Amino acid sequence: MGLNSKAFTVDGKSYTAGIENGQVQDIILIDGGVSINPSSDLFNQLSENQAVLDAISVDTTGATGNVDATVLADQEILNANYNKNVKSENNKNKEIDETTDDTGGGVVAQSASVRSLLPDTLRYPFDIDTNQDHLKITQYEYERPNTPTNTGPQASRPGSRPGPVIDGYREADTVKGKPFGLYTGGVLLPMPKVSDSNGAEWGKSDLSVFGLGFVSMAGGLMDIATGKDTSFEKLQQDLLKGEKFDSENASQGNILRQNIATNFYGNEDNAINNPSALGQAGLAIGAQELSKFAGVNLSADEVLARTSGKILNPNAELLFQGPVLRDFGFKFLMIARGEDEAEEIRRIIRFFKIGAAPVFSDGPALLGTPNVFQLEYKAGKRNLDTVNKFNEMALRTITVDYAPDGFWSAYQDSHPVAVVMSLQFSELRPLYRRDHESVGGVGY
Repeated sequence: MGLNSKAFTVDGKSYTAGIENGQVQDIILIDGGVSINPSSDLFNQLSENQAVLDAISVDTTGATGNVDATVLADQEILNANYNKNVKSENNKNKEIDETTDDTGGGVVAQSASVRSLLPDTLRYPFDIDTNQDHLKITQYEYERPNTPTNTGPQASRPGSRPGPVIDGYREADTVKGKPFGLYTGGVLLPMPKVSDSNGAEWGKSDLSVFGLGFVSMAGGLMDIATGKDTSFEKLQQDLLKGEKFDSENASQGNILRQNIATNFYGNEDNAINNPSALGQAGLAIGAQELSKFAGVNLSADEVLARTSGKILNPNAELLFQGPVLRDFGFKFLMIARGEDEAEEIRRIIRFFKIGAAPVFSDGPALLGTPNVFQLEYKAGKRNLDTVNKFNEMALRTITVDYAPDGFWSAYQDSHPVAVVMSLQFSELRPLYRRDHESVGGVGY
């Protein structure tokens, strides 16, 4: 059986002692969670406190008042517990005291009052060495990125990178805006399988000769709107006359008009000067529309193929259709090597489940947005430039397999021997060229 003593005060400071098998395992300063060195005189003084004796009595006899002498664990065990606690404290302090501004700037120091209010940084393995490469995931409440000059909807655009954590909040980006509200905690995990996929959305576009004609006219209208052409009459004359293509001076409208002639007829004659082919195409499209009234599903290509052995030239082209949002999937195998690590694994799973869940608020009419996440590959204070970087993320799904070997296997306290946690993140905004140009290494 193991327990902690009641909090006791010495020289104005509060402490608690960890007791197991009737022996003192460690003593912790409650304010700040600092472990007391077992080789110090202070440790020996604190271990004789009545609260520690009562805890030993309860642990061994089930009641207080039955023990009048403190029993310490072996020095080797005391030192091991102390070193473990110190390493844990160092990991937490690094994530809070040494928060960088993510732009290569200096370290932002946190005051003791802020430190005590910030949530813990969880980690697996429990003794992870943060000087080695690892994945840091921080969680924030979602907050619309409004600024004093822009409180309405914001367009997607490149922006500067997130600022430091100050008083528990991620500093707002006044250029683009970041959805980071109150900081709710973080997790340190070993490096997963690292990969990224970047690109844009492209799609096939088909246009008949008549569609190209309308596009050509639209291009001319855009030239007029932007001041490149001064009259609609000139555009109309160019379309009818079929002027030769000048690669340096022709407007966008004339280029598209030229495509109608070159692509459809194989020469530079205007479509209007080829009445036979144009008439066949027009009649085929007319037949397609008339067939709909008779309840017949007949395409213009079928009409042309069956009557002349030809089809409409689709003028196929691959066109840019927009940016894409990247998805990232991670899988972590977590095996508990002790009760403390098992508890940490359960807290990590709960941390992500809470962050991915919508918030029930303001009655049955409205729901709050789930929390958002910032992911960083780090080594100590340094962000890795050898792998990709991330925009702010939403956690779309968390999947936990408590029996990854296909059968149930657990310790005496029923904690699974192995747990596989799968996380599926998606970025909240697309990447632009400027994003990659603004960072070093391999970019985003």
